Order: sequence, then C-alpha cells, then structure tokens
Amino acid sequence: METRPKIAIVGAGSFSHGKRLIDDLLTVDSFAEGDLVLMGNNIPRLEIVGAYAKNSAGLLRPGVDVSITDTPSLAIDGADIVITIFNVGGYEAFDRDYAITRGYGLDVCIGDTAGPLGAFRALRNGPVMLSVAEDMKRTCPDALMINYVNPMAPMVSIASSAGISCVGICGGIESTNDYVAEVLDLPRDELRTDFAGVNHLCWLLDMEGPDGDLYPRFRELMKDPELRGDEAVRFEILQQFGYFASESSGHISDFFPYFRRDAELRKRYCSGSGYSGASGAYHRLLKFIQKRIGNADYLEGQLPASTRSADYGPAIVEAWIGKEYRKVYGNVMNSDRGERPILPGLPSSACVEVPVEIKRREMAVPPGPDLPLTLAALCTPLALQHSLVSRAFLEQNPEMVFAAIAQDQLTSAMLDLPAIRALTQSLFEANAEWLPQGLRGSPRSTSDAGIRPSRPSGFRGSPELDLIRSYERRRKQSGHTRNRD
Repeated sequence: METRPKIAIVGAGSFSHGKRLIDDLLTVDSFAEGDLVLMGNNIPRLEIVGAYAKNSAGLLRPGVDVSITDTPSLAIDGADIVITIFNVGGYEAFDRDYAITRGYGLDVCIGDTAGPLGAFRALRNGPVMLSVAEDMKRTCPDALMINYVNPMAPMVSIASSAGISCVGICGGIESTNDYVAEVLDLPRDELRTDFAGVNHLCWLLDMEGPDGDLYPRFRELMKDPELRGDEAVRFEILQQFGYFASESSGHISDFFPYFRRDAELRKRYCSGSGYSGASGAYHRLLKFIQKRIGNADYLEGQLPASTRSADYGPAIVEAWIGKEYRKVYGNVMNSDRGERPILPGLPSSACVEVPVEIKRREMAVPPGPDLPLTLAALCTPLALQHSLVSRAFLEQNPEMVFAAIAQDQLTSAMLDLPAIRALTQSLFEANAEWLPQGLRGSPRSTSDAGIRPSRPSGFRGSPELDLIRSYERRRKQSGHTRNRD
C-alpha cells in the first residue's frame, strides 16, 4: 500500500456533499497522510470548498495536502479513489427542464431519477462521467470510483462501461433504517435489516430485533396516521405489496402512476411538505439555495463536524486504502460480464443496490436474494428505463431516449405518445449545449395516427369474420337452391 494515498473529488464545489464529505474523509485513520485533490468547474464554489478543506486538514490532518484544479485529468492521474459528486448544468439546466415538463402537465416531487427530468439529467452528466471513467482506466486503472451523482443507475452503468471498478452510494437505506427504528421505538443498534432492489426503490426484505421478526409489529404501527407522519405513499405500497421501500414518499411517488397523475391523488397521497411528496419540492429547494447562497462564502467560519456522518463513503475509503473490512450497501451492475445476475429476478443490464464487500483494494459482491416476484415486477420498469437511458447515451441514439421516457410509468399515465415525443424534442433543444454531438439532434417527427371517420373501418383480415362471411354465403346459396326445387 502507498504511504500517501491520493483521493480526488470531481465536482468538489457541491453544496450538498462538499463539506460533509471532506469532514468524513478527515476522520479516516488510513488517510492521515496523503493528497486530497478537489476538482470543479464552478471556480468560486471550488475556491470556497478548497479553503475550507485546507483549514480543516490543518486542524485535523496536517499530513493531508489539499489542492484544487479545474482539470479532471490532473485530479484523477494516479488516484487511489475518485469520488464523483458533480451535476452538469446545475440549477439552470434543471430549472429549464422543470418548466418544460410542467408546461406539458407533468407533476413531480423530485425528478432526479426517472422520467424526462431524470433522463436528461443523465444525458447531461453522461459526458463527464464517461470522460472521468476513461481517464481512470488510462491513468489509475486499479482505482475505485465512488459515485454520488444522480440518476445513480445510469451513471454507474456509464462508468462501468469503461471497465473500471465503480460503486454508487446513496443515503436512502440508512435514512430508512432510522425511520423504521423510530416507528418501532427501538435503539438503532438493535435493528437488523436486509435490503435489495434498485436505487431509490430498494426493498426492506427483513427486519429483526431482540425478539425476532419485527415486520408484523411495524405493519400494525404504520396504520397510525400520527406515527407514520407524511409517509402516505410508502405506507400504501406497504399495505398493497407487503414490503417497505427505501427513500422518501416523494421519490417513490415519481416512479408510479398511482399517486400523482391528477389533483385528487396528489391531495390524498402527496399533500405533505418537502420530500414527502409536495409538487416541485426539489426544484423549490434548488431555487431557494440559488437565491440565498449564489457564490457567497457559505462556509466562512465553519468548523469540521465533531462526529462522522452515517454516509458509507468514509467506510469504503477505510477499507480500500487501509486494512479494514467493510460491508455496505452499494449500487453495482447486476451482471457486468455475462455472469449470473446478483439479483436473478431483475434484468442483467440493470444496476442494483445490494450489499457490497470491500477490503484492501478489492470489491466483491456476493449473490443477492431472489426478490419476491411482486417486488421484482415493481422494480423492473424503472431498471429497464435506466438501461435504455444509459444505452441511449453510449450509442448516442435520440430515439432510445424517447423510448425510455415513453416507458416511464408516471409520464405515460399523464401524456399520450405524440405529446411524449414533442416533450422529448423540446428537452433536446433546451439541453443541446450540454449534450454530446450525437445527441444534439432530436427524435424523428411522426404523423397523426388517429382514425378518420370518413375512412372505412372494421376488422379487416379477421379469420373469425372470414368464417362468418363464408358461412352466410353458403346459407344463402343453399336457400336459393331449395327455392328453385
């Protein structure tokens, strides 16, 4: 093991992850000495985070040298770990996309994972993700990518296509564990859970405590509206399909046609605040941050957190560059090289969220459980949508982007196919500056396929009708013959 490991953060000016990630990395004992390189395109933000990181390292880890750069290849060269937290286009791009989709009548809570907003976020982030992965393959092929960029599944798929080691991490499972422990009134360290599924739709398969299976008690407690709070969507899923899902009700409401396709359903399931399902919650948060913060030094006077967060990132770093063994939940390809899928019930092309084992620069993914068929069926449309988006990017195929959006369950519940195609074309035009050359066109135009009243209609070519007509002809001919006799 190198005495001075190098960690690169691509997108280090991130408002949501920057400070927390740096605080966490400075708690890793095997990173007491080394190089922390922060890379970003928003130079004012990068300088703010860089100044904070240098000050924090000086206080906690004097052996860690912090530097900043706006050149990804310089940050990545020779790295042991590359952490990706970028968001191409930022608020400006999302604001455009959100306005366009709202104009077509679509209503979402978050929009960072699925549907037209998730698809075009993936297409904007795709070029940077692929470039970073290819730089890693060339300059640090044994390094590990830890990805935070959304939408998670297409990003892991695109990065993995370059042949590097990549794991995507998300806080949804840990926050779900905290919520479940709170409902059960159980100390967090006494709750044992097992999850499997896809990112932002990962299923709590088992929950146990000192007295055994806790699911029956949890299901009963969740019937209390006061106790479950604003989690109406997750409670309905629990009632109907028997299992609780990771992430917030707001996330899940974006993936299905059952909760937001009209005002009545939104009032019933999504009338809570913020990520419990409120319309445009993520857009409003970004708008608030943009208005209040802009490029101000929001870290002025801030000190490192006194305790490590529950984020999986530092645990992975500890295991990769140190001697520790860690088992965490991560997002990986279901079958990267034609091997048996980790989760047999999901498509081999899917990115799945499962337990991942890491130790001394090696990552292993043990076989996962056979998901109950009902849960696999709920995950599969989202998983295939993500596969279409990543394939559309890699092949630069606009028609495949349209197909991915047309497969989205909420979008297809609210719009017909011509409207989805028109929406897709509008989003291609709005995002042209961030897309690779092959995706700067748009899907082909189509004609109105509606039936015209003046045209003949019926069941042409129906074998059943052919039999009936033949029968009637024979009856008619037989009747004529008897009359002559």
